[in-house]
Amino acid sequence: MIDLPAAVGEITSLLDELGYAHMLIGGLAVSLWGEPRSTLDVDLSVWVEPGQFTEAVKRIAARTRTVEDAVEFVRRTRVLPVTTSQGVRADIVFAALEVEREMIARASWKQVGTGRIRVASVEDLIVMKLISERAKDFEDARRLLRRFRSGLDRTYLETILGNFAEALDMPDILETYRTGISES
Repeated sequence: MIDLPAAVGEITSLLDELGYAHMLIGGLAVSLWGEPRSTLDVDLSVWVEPGQFTEAVKRIAARTRTVEDAVEFVRRTRVLPVTTSQGVRADIVFAALEVEREMIARASWKQVGTGRIRVASVEDLIVMKLISERAKDFEDARRLLRRFRSGLDRTYLETILGNFAEALDMPDILETYRTGISES
């Protein structure tokens, strides 16, 4: 049986010890916001200053089981896949944009197992899910929009989604969001 809370605790403890700001994202974060979602892995977003990027990847890789030539792999993908001591896969996503840094700062504290960790805000999780373009991520966003429709910061969502739509040349993001809100 997979012990996701223990895996989360292991990875977040390491990131805390190394001094890297981070937050839980992905399916487990969706579940922590009250929308049950099956997942077998842990996804985290981490911020390191650009000048510390290589050293940060090396420091994390030295303390985990991961891919060979981790620095080059993360340069190409922005993701460091690691395996916890319990055999659980975790993807550490290295944030690159200032907006991602702000998302980490906005994260909420949630109880996971015996510890407390930072979890992406509902609004930021919706944003990440909508820009992903995967069907299961759209469904996660739709469910979160429905559950939190009355408490969402819609001004924030409209602004940040508009920025991403323009930057990523994905005008459909805003329409998907608006459709999700109207279906709620």
